[in-house]
Amino acid sequence: MRYFLILTALLVVSSCATLSENECRSGDWYAIGLKDGADGRKPDFILQHAKACNEFGIAPKAKPWREGRTEGLKRYCTVPNAYDVGSRGRRLSPVCPAGNLDALQTANTRGLRWHAIGQEIADVQRDIRAINAELAALPPDDPRRASLYSQLSFLRLDLASLRARRIHYRY
Repeated sequence: MRYFLILTALLVVSSCATLSENECRSGDWYAIGLKDGADGRKPDFILQHAKACNEFGIAPKAKPWREGRTEGLKRYCTVPNAYDVGSRGRRLSPVCPAGNLDALQTANTRGLRWHAIGQEIADVQRDIRAINAELAALPPDDPRRASLYSQLSFLRLDLASLRARRIHYRY
């Protein structure tokens, strides 16, 4: 049991690292920066890599990392990606150049709204399942059934309305 706890603790600590030992040793800092830029990482994220690689006696190479990150930001700072980030429920990281920030924010907000309506749809569907389960458990002549059917009707209308609204926010 003790060894299991130690192994679990090591896995938790190592899962916090931004890079593995192999990634640190490979030294492809341009590719690492490219991925970080495409993920919308801020310029100080290299410090996380330095911390991870320090355990192995390796220091990141800042210049190729910055060059890769700059190139990666070109992928991140696009309208389709801004929408995609929002559709996963996340705000756009403040790393994009000032050129098309309005368009990026608009796309991100649209994606966030699409995501939020999806969450509302999931909540209504959960409520419908709960009422259906409650109805299935009630005897056919139970007077509460009428109220539950009424609630079910309103929830189905809400569901249809949410689905229609969500279409408006599709990219």
